[in-house]
Amino acid sequence: MDHQSKREHWSAILEQQRQSNLGIKQFCTEQNISYQTFHYWSKKLSQAEPETRVQPIVVSEPTVSPSCVVLTFSNSIRAELPTTLSPQQIKFWVEACNDAIR
Repeated sequence: MDHQSKREHWSAILEQQRQSNLGIKQFCTEQNISYQTFHYWSKKLSQAEPETRVQPIVVSEPTVSPSCVVLTFSNSIRAELPTTLSPQQIKFWVEACNDAIR
């Protein structure tokens, strides 16, 4: 179950509890739900989700060497990555550069 599906699932459960007119402990017992898990999701859903920020990345072909890719971020950070990197390594470097922007 993905993150959004879990949030929707637990939102529905919390709403069922509110409409049941039962106390939380009794509701959890009758529904065979962990009391601690119920409170975890109650707290989690009462907090705003962190904002996802999208940063534009300009990918340009290198003029010097065909063995690298140049990424230029919105704050002018420039990363030259070898084309031999795995997708996981590229993701790591893109995330590191995005963290430097924040």
